Amino acid sequence: SAGIQPLSRLSIEEKIGQMVAYACTGRFYSREDKEYLRLRSLVVEHKVGGLIIFGGEVFATAFLTNHFQGLADIPLLFASDLERGLGTQMDRTVLFPPFMALGASRSEDLAFTMGRITAEEARAVGIHMTYAPVVDVNINPDNPIINTRSLGEDPEQVGRLASAFIRGCQDHGLLATAKHFPGHGDTALDSHSVLPAILAARERLDQVELMPFRMAGEEGVKAVMVSHLAVPALDPEQDLPATLSHPILTGILREQMGFQGLIVTDSMRMGGLSAFSPEEAAVRAVHAGVDMLLIPPEPEKAIEALIKAVKTGIITNRRIDESVRKILLAKASLRLHKDPYVLPESLPSLIARSAHLDAAQRLMEESITLVQNRGMALPI
Repeated sequence: SAGIQPLSRLSIEEKIGQMVAYACTGRFYSREDKEYLRLRSLVVEHKVGGLIIFGGEVFATAFLTNHFQGLADIPLLFASDLERGLGTQMDRTVLFPPFMALGASRSEDLAFTMGRITAEEARAVGIHMTYAPVVDVNINPDNPIINTRSLGEDPEQVGRLASAFIRGCQDHGLLATAKHFPGHGDTALDSHSVLPAILAARERLDQVELMPFRMAGEEGVKAVMVSHLAVPALDPEQDLPATLSHPILTGILREQMGFQGLIVTDSMRMGGLSAFSPEEAAVRAVHAGVDMLLIPPEPEKAIEALIKAVKTGIITNRRIDESVRKILLAKASLRLHKDPYVLPESLPSLIARSAHLDAAQRLMEESITLVQNRGMALPI
């Protein structure tokens, strides 16, 4: 890796490449594998800002992150969805119980420990960012997609435990991401397949959905993930996903809530965006205030559409520079320009240590909750 270039030295093509992150697997790739060749092209030719790891194995992931860092002109930001620790994606690493179990424990100490262990194991394989914690308040019992991924139904408790988890991650070198803004807890639909709507009034949104995001912001969370949800109380354009909404992202998250970190999308492949072409979705998301587009269906076309939008004046150079400056500063804060590599030989002594496994076990035990006690059978 050549290090982190000053913003002024980057071409518009390089800047826009930094705003895209694409999916890969932490498994073995042959050098002639079509998927590998596409990833190589995205890193070398299109200068994407990062890769997102889904599934895999510890040594293969460390090899992969080192390999692609060696090919990148600007160090890559590797991210992964690690809601339950590195074990969410990788075999033979520590898997914590779901966030709802952490909520049942009510323990900030366990939340911090969970964040710390997630960070130590993720950084060991070359992952710098987790798309966690979920700070959605689980107030709809029919929710098909958040449910046990939520820390609970009390917004103050969700914010308090999420903040401790964020602290554990970020104090140990892993960027955390509060998601799914502006709150995915009160829906009975799954935004992976359709566009849900949150129909609550602004006052309720302030008291419930937005409270944990404010608390995460005060904790210094480095990123917020925005969801493909329509929220008419925040943007009267009825069927517009929050991902593409300037009033929600710039008006509320940036200006009213004062969030200065990275705004990243949920996967741009999801059904919640199906009313828009991939190119239009990419341009509208950046115009709305998004800094990083995650997994656009055809990343090359998304990059091309954004370059065209800048050259035709639909998006300003300043809007692009705001995002790219945030991305480069995040990479510099991780010291990736100094050393983006990991040491595979150190992994057996860093991952799935007995102290880490004991912490996951302790959280499981602390989460066990007495819901009913018919005939006062307990304690025995």
